[in-house]
Amino acid sequence: MPAFEKSEYRGRTAKLREEMSKRGMDALLVLNESNMNYLTGYEGFSDYVPQLALVTLEDEDPCVIFRELDTHCAAASCYLPESRVLSYPEKFVGSKDLSPWQPIADHVHSRVKSNRIGVELSAKSLHMKSYKALLEGFGVTSFIDGDGLVNKLKAVKSPAELAYIEQAGKIADGALLAGRLAITEGVRGCDVAAAVSHALCAGTPEFGGGASRVPSSMPVGSPSNAPHIKWTDERYKTGCQTNFEVGAFRHRYACAVSRTVFLGDPSERSLHVHRACLDGFAAAFEAIRAGTTSNDVERAFRRAFEPYGVRKESRIGYSIGIDWVDGGPSFQAGDDTTLEENMTFHLLIGIFEKTDGYIFSESVRVTNQGAISLSSLPRDIMVNH
Repeated sequence: MPAFEKSEYRGRTAKLREEMSKRGMDALLVLNESNMNYLTGYEGFSDYVPQLALVTLEDEDPCVIFRELDTHCAAASCYLPESRVLSYPEKFVGSKDLSPWQPIADHVHSRVKSNRIGVELSAKSLHMKSYKALLEGFGVTSFIDGDGLVNKLKAVKSPAELAYIEQAGKIADGALLAGRLAITEGVRGCDVAAAVSHALCAGTPEFGGGASRVPSSMPVGSPSNAPHIKWTDERYKTGCQTNFEVGAFRHRYACAVSRTVFLGDPSERSLHVHRACLDGFAAAFEAIRAGTTSNDVERAFRRAFEPYGVRKESRIGYSIGIDWVDGGPSFQAGDDTTLEENMTFHLLIGIFEKTDGYIFSESVRVTNQGAISLSSLPRDIMVNH
């Protein structure tokens, strides 16, 4: 069943239609599955084949178009009536000669007579060959760029969205602690990952965990400086560290948290990097409030962090929501987005340099009074003996 009331989905689509009108679109093909989920509730994880939500200026509700078998996923998760769930035959899937974009174009043509059609051009399913087939199916030479329209709407969360993200935060905290407790001399990395994964799936006694497109990151080393490496079956040795970046999900809404765990006493350099990250995090956290800009937050971080002399070139955070990174603003130099109440960010201080590796993060909610952390984990350095 849908994760939200019908009125919430319709409110999102109404705002999207306003943005479409400003861009001169009569219709928009929403190809990113996270955006389809935002507008309709779809939770099928099936964007390895062409699919979309069709939004028009005239219709209150979108239509969705899937391969035939995925219409059953739509029936189980979308708020839409059966008449607005369309499909193309299975013979178009995996064929060398047939393209699903042709029957998709036919469906759209039957509902949209205008050529002023927007398309999410950066969608995963729209590689060069697919884009060519889409153009041929519509008989046009180009589309209006529809990237970013839905992402803009997703940046500010509703009370119902915030409730799911906060629930995911409780699951994420528990999963990271489960990973920490599993780290001992001689244990395999994959067994530590299993403890994390179990906690993410099981959730809490009040609510279960959801599925993720992104496995938790937990690179192990001395230092551990690879940002997105997963686990192996190597056994733990004293002197190594683990950089946990854990994301939990409720109805595809993510909440992430990160900590570095040391097996044995950390080196003086590691303690120095920890202090730099913690002070930088605290300064950025204090700078977050509605009315400031993303750039202001990044500058506050730099003022506290740079005196430590630790190199960090990556951004310090990004908008988090459906499927983790939701395409909104980032905390980085040059991003002048004004923060609004009920935006949510993953405030991430990650050091991924040749000689240093460390990670510390919490997901936060923006309020008029400041930031609220969605984690209750202690901020002290984590050491296992």
